[in-house]
Amino acid sequence: MISMLKAIRAGKTLCGLCFALLFLVACKPSVPSEYLQPDKMTDILYDYHLASSMAELSANDSANTQQYRAAVLKKYEVTQQQFEASLAYYMRHTEQLKAIYEQLNERFTNEASALGASGISGDNNQFSANGDTANVWHGDAGYVLSLQKPFQLYSFAQQADSSFHKGDVLMLSFDANFIFQDGNRDGVAMLSVQFANDSIASQVVHITTANHYSLMLRDDARLGIKAVRGFLMLSQGQTEGESETTMKMMFITRISLLRMHTKAQTAAAPADSIANRRDSVAPPSQPTPPLPMPTR
Repeated sequence: MISMLKAIRAGKTLCGLCFALLFLVACKPSVPSEYLQPDKMTDILYDYHLASSMAELSANDSANTQQYRAAVLKKYEVTQQQFEASLAYYMRHTEQLKAIYEQLNERFTNEASALGASGISGDNNQFSANGDTANVWHGDAGYVLSLQKPFQLYSFAQQADSSFHKGDVLMLSFDANFIFQDGNRDGVAMLSVQFANDSIASQVVHITTANHYSLMLRDDARLGIKAVRGFLMLSQGQTEGESETTMKMMFITRISLLRMHTKAQTAAAPADSIANRRDSVAPPSQPTPPLPMPTR
């Protein structure tokens, strides 16, 4: 009898958990059917990114960008009106937009891994963690930034470890691309280094075109590096007539943070002054032998 009561109670508990789970699933916000669903929207935005990258390689990149993007919409059987309406919806619903950004970031990481990078830029996979040159980037291979909070900024901070040496050089590198329906592109990247004496050095670069960017800082005084910090940001550069609901995205991909060892410049050894003095003294002149007398 007691065992039956326990079984009944366990069954009630299990049913309660099932109902709670169904309730949570039912309450989860879904995208209305008239808009592109998150998976399809992610596919289109990812291909948009690839299309923009291809267009940048051509001379007439502006015209080619439009052609490539039109081809992407045709591939997914989506009209420009459907795409823009879906964009406007996602810009108003940050939770669904966050899910899309997370999927895009995962794709960038997978893309880098497919190149043999294991989550870091494939070009720098050849560097070992303990070599003279090493990729010490701890973040993802890529990020998608937009003007919607909190997606407009990615910041990072890394403490130096025993692999850092005095005199090291740090170089932050990445590829940038944009999907902007209107307005001015204005991304910002900053790299900062805190040295052992707590002094700070930093470098800032503005990102306005699809290109490869690098920021470099040196420990010229050979103080030793204590920490590395920085950020990637898409700035609000709104101009007159610019819409606040159109798509404005910046793709940062193939990120690497190279740490390079340098050798200390040794001062030239002072020359032996005594030896120099001896070398500078001319040897004594030998007497000139007398000329032979002419014979008669």
